[in-house]
Amino acid sequence: MDRIIEQILLSRLAKFRSVALLGSRQVGKSYLLKEILKRHPGNMISFDDPLERKEATKDPLLYLEQRYEPGKFLFIDEAAKVPEIFNAVKILVDRYDPKPTGICLANSGNFMLLRRIKESLAGRVSLLPIYPLSWQELTVAKKKPGLLRIIEGDFPENLPNPGSMLKIQRTREEGILWGGYPTPVTASDRDSRIIWSRDYIQTYIMPLVIEQFNIRDTFSFEQAARILFTQNTQFHNVNKIAQLVGVSQPTAAGYVHQLRAMMVLDLVPVFWRSAKKRLIKQPKLYASDPILLHQLLGTGFSLEVAKDQGRIGGLYETYIYNEIQKMLVNYDSHAEIFTWRTQDKAEVDIILSSERGLVPIEVKWSEKLTRRDASGLHSFLECYPEVDTGYIIYPGEAMKRISDKVLAIPDWWFFGCWF
Repeated sequence: MDRIIEQILLSRLAKFRSVALLGSRQVGKSYLLKEILKRHPGNMISFDDPLERKEATKDPLLYLEQRYEPGKFLFIDEAAKVPEIFNAVKILVDRYDPKPTGICLANSGNFMLLRRIKESLAGRVSLLPIYPLSWQELTVAKKKPGLLRIIEGDFPENLPNPGSMLKIQRTREEGILWGGYPTPVTASDRDSRIIWSRDYIQTYIMPLVIEQFNIRDTFSFEQAARILFTQNTQFHNVNKIAQLVGVSQPTAAGYVHQLRAMMVLDLVPVFWRSAKKRLIKQPKLYASDPILLHQLLGTGFSLEVAKDQGRIGGLYETYIYNEIQKMLVNYDSHAEIFTWRTQDKAEVDIILSSERGLVPIEVKWSEKLTRRDASGLHSFLECYPEVDTGYIIYPGEAMKRISDKVLAIPDWWFFGCWF
């Protein structure tokens, strides 16, 4: 399956001396690099291979010199498993300065790679995150996402005909249920998807975090991880986590940092600029993909059960948040993501901040929207009168005017997924 981010990675490799590709385990980093090498000359090394690790450790610079050819790519997968390789890359990059080398370092999670970059490659590498497959990639849609048009100030008078709303609904519900990790979404049967989701945290993430961060109290860490996932879309209170698990506040904060470092959880900061109301300080917590939530939330991997439990709104918000992240990276947009909540509990789910201004977004799992659904947006717009419009993203068919300054936008147009 083609990845939109491939063109961004190729562009970075052509412009910068080296590139670091950061993504959670099983997100498709190795697949992407292998696909690029089918169409472009170069070599790929994986330090998942113990023999490669052993050979590279003996003489890292000689090891790279024997494998690097100027004018061709050199991709190093799971680079942080051989820490000595970073100084060798630095020497090689400096040797060809200021020309791009075509070297790409890839790693599962961002902590180990970022630490080595700060130690050896600061100023010599461009950082590029990679996320699970997007809605647009899964539907092979080629339309320009409305999100980009909104950021660019190019809002159309009318939206296009969406085509098959039944197909849009089905692909949306698939995304909210199974997310975008390549293995489960391409699996042919439901049982394989469920088994993958159950194993992912326990088999891939937990052992990796425990190993990389030298965690001794594995029981407390695993308990904290489960609690954190169940607090998805809530404002994060580290003291509460510490009390629930029975550990110190610094230990609980460390657990959160470690899961963020593996890119399976994210904390979205509160937007503070020119604050005219008293705001809460806690960031908002999101899982990196909806499939990671269903097992822990007890939905039985059923959206009907999630609706009955009152959890469908949170799952949809998680889906939209992650799709926004993917879209910004896939199209190399430099907008930053924030959230906003006052101490009076006025809230806006997502604030996008770019050089063109602010885009406040509320996410609603409902086709019947009222002015009450825009109350948080109205509060934000009062505080920031320079912002013309607030948006509600919802699973509907058409654009709706909620008030003079609030528009409801269907998600399929927002992400460029119509047929």
